[in-house]
Amino acid sequence: MITQELKSMGIGFEAGSEDFKEDRSTLVMIHGAGGRSRVWQTQTRLLKGSLNTLALDLPGSGESTGEAQSDLDGYTEWLIEVLRSIFREPPFLMGHSMGGAIVQKAALLEPDLMRGIILVGTGPRLQVAPVFLEGLKNNFEETVDTLIGYAYATGADNLLIKEGAELMKEAGSSVVYGDFSACNRFDVRNDVGAIKLPCLILCGDEDKLTPPALSKKLKDAISGSRLEIIPSAGHMVMIENHKAFNNYVLDFITSTPS
Repeated sequence: MITQELKSMGIGFEAGSEDFKEDRSTLVMIHGAGGRSRVWQTQTRLLKGSLNTLALDLPGSGESTGEAQSDLDGYTEWLIEVLRSIFREPPFLMGHSMGGAIVQKAALLEPDLMRGIILVGTGPRLQVAPVFLEGLKNNFEETVDTLIGYAYATGADNLLIKEGAELMKEAGSSVVYGDFSACNRFDVRNDVGAIKLPCLILCGDEDKLTPPALSKKLKDAISGSRLEIIPSAGHMVMIENHKAFNNYVLDFITSTPS
């Protein structure tokens, strides 16, 4: 059983069900910098009637053991090892922000381990403003509040923003600073065009952290990819407009040949 294997490996996760059905496609989700699997709850719970849904905690985050990585290569190697060890059939991979960067790197290294990829609020390069990196290192809580304020669309529920800030603060300053520093070093602009997997790209129309222009660069670089800009949503698009988001995800997966 996949969930039991994950527990034995010390990997935290959120799953739609403990039992994965063999006749269903599996969707594996990777969170962003300073996040955890819980950010995918509107997918793990609402898509479980159609898919096997599984969101993972990266090492050092959430309930996963191990240490957070200082670069995305470490996270990518970890993800590839999980895919090799756990899944008999290749799943779909979906990554948000930093998670999307990790998925890109995994797709370039080991495309046979996945059926397709979904890149959410990400890009072929993820630059982080120096003021945020400095703030995360020396003025953590206030900087997190500012960052999360940028992460949601205009008029977002204040409770959502508060919960998002609390979630990132729980990760701790060293993990969050390390993750954002790793993002700042990520750059696959010269390589991403080599991805030949089925690819869906999703972005909120009000994303201030990874603007739609970055998603359009992915669309231009990855042959055959599909881009959908989702209205009334910012960087946390999978939470802010989960109905439209989930519809696009399900349509992509069900229309991708086995």
